[in-house]
Formats: sequence, C-alpha cells, structure tokens
Amino acid sequence: MIKIRSIMTKDVVTISQNSSIMEAAKLMESKSVSSLVVVDKSKPIAIISENDIIKGVVSRKGRVKDVMSKDFTVISPLTKFSEISKTVREEKIKRFPVVENEKLIGLITETDIIETTRDFTRFHQIVQEVILAIFGLATAFFLFYFSPIGASIFR
Repeated sequence: MIKIRSIMTKDVVTISQNSSIMEAAKLMESKSVSSLVVVDKSKPIAIISENDIIKGVVSRKGRVKDVMSKDFTVISPLTKFSEISKTVREEKIKRFPVVENEKLIGLITETDIIETTRDFTRFHQIVQEVILAIFGLATAFFLFYFSPIGASIFR
C-alpha cells in the first residue's frame, strides 16, 4: 500500500489570512508553487490558489482572507491512496493538506497523485515484462526438451 507520508510534499508553503494578496502572489512566484495553505497556528484553515489571486486582483480585494477558499478536504497520513485518487477524479479536488494532531505536516497535490500513479504503472509494466520473459524461457526450454533433438541430448 502506498503511504501518504512517502508521497506528500513536506515543506508546505503557508501564509496567514491577514497577508495581502500581493504578498501571496510574490510568495507563490518565489517558491514556484501554484497554491498556498492558509494557516492559523499551524492549522490549515483555507487554500489560496493562483485563480484566487487573479480574482482578488480583478475585484480589488486586498487580503488573503477575502479570496481564500475554505472549501477543502484535510486528510490524515493514514488515508489510503486509492481514496485520494478517487476524490480527485470524482470531486475535482486538487489539493489535500495532510494533518496530524491538528498540525499541518504536508500537502498532497494532483501532481503528486499523477506522478505516483505513473511510477506504479511503470513498476507494474516491469513486473509484467519479467514474468513474460520467465514464461518465455520456460516455454522454450520445454519445447526444446521434448523435441527430437532435446530427447537425444537429455536421454
């Protein structure tokens, strides 16, 4: 089973709800991230994305709290990968703050899920190729063993 702790981003970029939208935009740009987790004493209270920043600039809102999205799903490090993957597909949620003991410890994004799925698929393909190679060698051996030439060599 894939452990959330092993695929989550541990160094989550956070911001206060009282910060300005321009501070949020500069922080996103400097850290090369597309969203920030809004925290209050290490507890996630919202998420602000690039789209939220744009809406804030267009509507001339000044603070993160004016545009942040409080509609987000918090997960535990014990949450199953399959549950998160299903939620991304069905509910179109792209970011999941990972919380343990009411403290933010990580973030799972849609990108993390895609990369993990891709890695799992690659591993699965390698295992299939190894099984096919073993089956092919075994088949070749038995065909040779029971052939007239094999019979003369092994008997």
